[in-house]
Amino acid sequence: MKRFLLTYFSPFVALFSPDALSDKALTAGYAKLIALSSTNDISASTLYSDGLDYSKYSLPYTFKNIYTDGDYAFNIQIRGNYLKVKSEVIDIDSSNSLRSRWDILNLTTSPQLTYSINKNYSLEGELELGYSNMQNKSSFYGEDDVKAGLREAKLLDWDINTLHITPKIGIVNKNTLSNGDNISLHTSIAYMFMESIGNKSNIKISNNIGIWSAGGEYTMTNAFDIKGKPFDIIVSNDIGGFYGNSYRDLSFGFINNTSLALETPININNTEFKIKAGVGYLSSDNAHGVTFIMGIN
Repeated sequence: MKRFLLTYFSPFVALFSPDALSDKALTAGYAKLIALSSTNDISASTLYSDGLDYSKYSLPYTFKNIYTDGDYAFNIQIRGNYLKVKSEVIDIDSSNSLRSRWDILNLTTSPQLTYSINKNYSLEGELELGYSNMQNKSSFYGEDDVKAGLREAKLLDWDINTLHITPKIGIVNKNTLSNGDNISLHTSIAYMFMESIGNKSNIKISNNIGIWSAGGEYTMTNAFDIKGKPFDIIVSNDIGGFYGNSYRDLSFGFINNTSLALETPININNTEFKIKAGVGYLSSDNAHGVTFIMGIN
């Protein structure tokens, strides 16, 4: 029955990948969506790719230099993320149609250790710990027996919870120019271990996912001020994606993010914070969209 339904609705499952007619391929696709929602290395704020619309919202906060000792510095980042993915309406036949939708909410915390190799280069290690809840909110219009079959095939009305742990290592190069502006280059690689918990929907996710990123930014320090408050202008370009088997499960192999942002300090209760906000353009081999940037340090 499930095999028949997956074949019958192959236009739907093929939104993940051409070989998505198996439980393993479907759960691998779900795992990629969860990874996409939790990582900052792959931007997806408003993205369209091969029949799917991605909308992602993320709010990170970083506690910097909690502990320092010589060339070592310890930071912690906490982040809340929300990802909504919707497909186009698929007309199965004259009586039945389907619009798939998945909503993912996750919370992560990331202890980070930085080692300064010299004044320009530093080595960064990170261990991200996260919890995710993914809900299938797909809409089906049609016959009750077909709808029941979709539920049986786990293509409608379910939610799953997962835990993940992601070790990450990277290298950063920073240079300050004679005019005070800064140039920063970075590259990193990470590996996510993900496991479903609770599992009331009988959808088991047990996947390992590789993630890579590289990029750079140019910061125009104190580019202008408004009523005495200085603003930095930050121009950046970052590229990231999955690696390993089935790295194109979501139809795109990588995402490039070119962005422009402003950053300014604010003082709250004698503590200085830096607020960053901006916009960017997302593109890849098979996707395009825009991103909105918000960060607090």
